[in-house]
Amino acid sequence: MRALIFTEGGSQIGLGHISRCSSLYDELEGRGLDVEFIIFGDSEDIGIIKNKKFKLINWLSIDFLNNYIKESDYCIVDSYLASEELYRVISNRAKKSLFIDDNGRIKYPKGIVVNPALSTEEVSYQENDTTCYLLGPEYIILRSPFIQVKRKTINSLVKNVLITLGGSDIHNLTPDILNQFSSRYQDVKFYVVIGNAFKNIDEIKTYSSNNITFYENATAEEMKKIMLKSDFAITAAGQTIYELLATQTPFIPIKIIENQSNNIAGLKKFNLVKTVLDFKDVDFLENMELEFQKLLNMDKRNEIVTLFADVIDGLGSKRLVDRMIAN
Repeated sequence: MRALIFTEGGSQIGLGHISRCSSLYDELEGRGLDVEFIIFGDSEDIGIIKNKKFKLINWLSIDFLNNYIKESDYCIVDSYLASEELYRVISNRAKKSLFIDDNGRIKYPKGIVVNPALSTEEVSYQENDTTCYLLGPEYIILRSPFIQVKRKTINSLVKNVLITLGGSDIHNLTPDILNQFSSRYQDVKFYVVIGNAFKNIDEIKTYSSNNITFYENATAEEMKKIMLKSDFAITAAGQTIYELLATQTPFIPIKIIENQSNNIAGLKKFNLVKTVLDFKDVDFLENMELEFQKLLNMDKRNEIVTLFADVIDGLGSKRLVDRMIAN
């Protein structure tokens, strides 16, 4: 039996869709299905799906979908680009379909619609009798290493800070952040995660020093280890925030693209963060400095770690696959 995951990712799109779908891939494969990623993107060097079966192709075509999907296939779609017509084709062709949607983008055909977010109240869906909606925290999708992880220690002094700006750092923020903090906090080690879709790697590496360590195309297991040894993180407000919550890693979130608004709304709804930075603000780096200073305080970090515990149980992928392959 085959499961196809249709999604997109690359230097201009980011890799959040591929990252969260990789967990569904693992869950499906673990149940004996033949799983394949079908990716619309511009890079074959996608570290997060290393050792996974994938096809890099423009699948946003009725002809392609009609020719490729078999009536025995399970299909998952995680896309901001596919039209309503393409979703109908997939729904009609597949045995069963699951659609991941963060913002009620279209009217969905027959299938399962999932919004794996802390808060979904801001999103309006056009309900019908043939569509099942699975919404909220219990369906948050985590990569397998992040399931049921517990932070063991909290350092009295900040020793390690993680900087992770998504798969592509589309606004070239990493150099600015390093320039702001690395030389002024010589006793702090900065772990900088560089995605394969970064266009600014050479510039970032000009900041090389004894207190900066670069990680290129880190695996999920590597990311978990980096998070657990970091006292806090500076991060884009995308899929990574859920992994930081799962590892109880305090973080300073940055809104870098509009589709992160619902993630931010969820963080605020559950009072998980007080402040979200916006890279467009004139005082962006000054505001980050203020948040950085707050997290130097052990009591503050201890409070956040306690707050993050048990927000996400990590069983979202299991629940979704249970529902999709149920008879």
